[in-house]
Amino acid sequence: MLIARVGLLREILLLVVLLLAFSFPSYAKNVLYSSVSPEFPQGLHAKYLQFIADKMNMELDIVPMPFARRVLALQSGKIDLMVGMQGQEQQQNLDDIIYIYPAYEQLRHTFFVLALNQTKLDDFNDLLDLNIGVTIQVKYYDRFEHQQGLQLIAVSTLKQKIELLLKGRIDTFIHYQEGAEPFIKQMQLDDKVVMADYQPAEYNQYHVVISKKSRLYPYQETLQKVIKTAVENDDFIKIRAAHYEP
Repeated sequence: MLIARVGLLREILLLVVLLLAFSFPSYAKNVLYSSVSPEFPQGLHAKYLQFIADKMNMELDIVPMPFARRVLALQSGKIDLMVGMQGQEQQQNLDDIIYIYPAYEQLRHTFFVLALNQTKLDDFNDLLDLNIGVTIQVKYYDRFEHQQGLQLIAVSTLKQKIELLLKGRIDTFIHYQEGAEPFIKQMQLDDKVVMADYQPAEYNQYHVVISKKSRLYPYQETLQKVIKTAVENDDFIKIRAAHYEP
């Protein structure tokens, strides 16, 4: 009788273990592979990714890469997910990339110049006479993207843009304000590199994205619920505010 009860108890425990195992999606306790800029390996994007990984019950593994390489790694399935992809890039032959809605944040791209040239750029048309630093493969606001004749110097990092500006190789560069200003201040250049008088009015929407080769592809609805809930709760806003808090 005792042996029978022990056997029954073992069967019940085994059934409970199996039920628990199959109650969670197959990505549980897996590793979420992603990437951020080499300039900010522990920056704001890394904190966004950690938040998402926690909500998806996954460990996070980040390999720093420039933006263009990140996109290629996402398309090939080498990484599972990216943050920081603008909505405009959906029109750039990225059919295999899936945008998760809603956008997790909205930022404004901003022109920066040397302080002694602050009034040199006070109208959009002034850009036609300037060398402009941009990030490789990043799309900016609509008027800027459709303007013919702009002299663009493409680089991989914000630091490169600042260095080119200081050396006089470019006259201005464009980067989103919320990321550039703290970095410029950290470099102790906030008295030399300042916002230009002219600034675009448009704000850009930024999305979490996966690809059709991502291991998260079967769970995109779950991921979308995570992002939607986080946006409704202002979680990304809170993470950003804490990150830039003095």
